[in-house]
Amino acid sequence: MAIAVHEGLELSPEYIIEEILALHRDIRDLSDEEILYGPSDRNGELFRKLDALITLEMDDKIALEILQKEELEPIFTDIIRFRNLYTVKLETEHANEVLADKSPWDVLEQFPFYGNYLKLVRTEYEGLGLKAGDRVAFLGSGPLPLTLVVFFRQYGVKSIGIEQNSTRAYMSKRVLEKLGLSEDIRILNGNHFSLDGRDFVPGPDSGVKALMVAAQAEPKKEIFGHLLEVMPVGSRISCRIYEKGLRKLLNGSCLFDLPEGFEEQERVHPEPPVYNTVVFLEKKR
Repeated sequence: MAIAVHEGLELSPEYIIEEILALHRDIRDLSDEEILYGPSDRNGELFRKLDALITLEMDDKIALEILQKEELEPIFTDIIRFRNLYTVKLETEHANEVLADKSPWDVLEQFPFYGNYLKLVRTEYEGLGLKAGDRVAFLGSGPLPLTLVVFFRQYGVKSIGIEQNSTRAYMSKRVLEKLGLSEDIRILNGNHFSLDGRDFVPGPDSGVKALMVAAQAEPKKEIFGHLLEVMPVGSRISCRIYEKGLRKLLNGSCLFDLPEGFEEQERVHPEPPVYNTVVFLEKKR
């Protein structure tokens, strides 16, 4: 679904804000349960409208002007909540399809964003300097751990997924069992406080080579504050963020103010169909 833009109408801040407010009126009263379990047609239409809105081509100055309006912060919070929960809904529905089918791999590859994951994982594999047999950890792996599945299937990289929601963690374990990957990909029901850093000691025999942080993993400030305390010097981290135009609103809190002690090594900007910029970091002290 495309946002209707009349011929000759510039994408002014006023126009974009009105579109944001109109979308917000449709989602603000939806409970978490209604988003996760409500009618797919209606919520799917709102999800597509939101994606069309945040991917509009516009000057970054206009996007920044909108995103800096303090009065819109509660509205952005509602929008982020809706998008994150509806994404969980999509992943959960597809996970159930994988579990129910005799050809789970074929079903897995039919996930609408499967191609995005192929490109995103390739970026992280190359940026982190990984090789087959390495192990990574991923904070915020969700009910359908596609990142981890693609890492192993494409590159032979094993992993530990960390998911704080117990229902989603259990579902992802069932999916991995269905795909025959339970020995290569392990799911931990926990959050960033589950990481104590002992597995991240650099060296050829270390257990985990790098930590990846999902775009939806929050709160970023608390996460990176904890990682600064527990991870050893030299630890490699990649974090997915949204950086272009109105996509920035999806960050919630983002990586622009890293705690001292982390150094940005590289920033890889997305190429279609990927939305995420990947930021590569190293702990320096």
